[in-house]
Amino acid sequence: MISQPKRSTKPKMESQLSARGLPSVVVKPKNTSESKRRQDAAGQVLLAFGDLPRGRLLCFFDSEDCGAFKDEIIGFGKANRGVSVPISKPSSLRGWPDEIISIIYPSWSLDDKNRTFDFVTYLHDSTCEDPVAMTMTFAHELQHFVQCGTMRAVFEANEAFRALRLKSGDGFDSHELPIEKDARIVAKRIAIRILGREAVDQYIARNIANPVNDGDRRNWSFISGLDVSKPYDLEVETKLFGQELESRLARPL
Repeated sequence: MISQPKRSTKPKMESQLSARGLPSVVVKPKNTSESKRRQDAAGQVLLAFGDLPRGRLLCFFDSEDCGAFKDEIIGFGKANRGVSVPISKPSSLRGWPDEIISIIYPSWSLDDKNRTFDFVTYLHDSTCEDPVAMTMTFAHELQHFVQCGTMRAVFEANEAFRALRLKSGDGFDSHELPIEKDARIVAKRIAIRILGREAVDQYIARNIANPVNDGDRRNWSFISGLDVSKPYDLEVETKLFGQELESRLARPL
């Protein structure tokens, strides 16, 4: 797992903007008890991570599913459970829900460079309904924040691999990317720590038995086989993956 800078970042559990450097958790209201359960679950994941890298982080838990994110053409597909992105420029959020844009850009203009956050994680309502799904997905997206904050060059190299995959049509699954494998290892490890191995194994088995699509089945079969007790060197694995991808693309069709 990626080493993290030693800095106290006690999570602030409220639906407001946090002070600079502290995670801001926004739980879009459901009923009172469900909203509290989601706040508590998010807090457990943040505490499990402990110290986080510097950066203005927004963690948004929706009360509905974002249709654009689940769209098979313009989004990430029906199997999508959550999204995260570093906000380097206003266009980073094109297509995102208006409510999130208004939090990050209070002037309500994507031309405004005075944003209030540098990174955002998003979970659909349907993801939050299941405790294991919420814990694993939030931990997964939060690990991308850690990767981006502690190994930015490695994070960007993986995003370049992802873009090359889409451009070239190369046939590897996104979960094979080193940053995605790392995020899945961390998510599974933290979910086991918080909810227990039996609950996590049962959730994974349900997704394998009843996947959203074939890609979802491959993803959960991949997660099932991950050994979270073994270390994973993201930097080394990224270099190896880049070499393998370069070799693969150089082969004649």
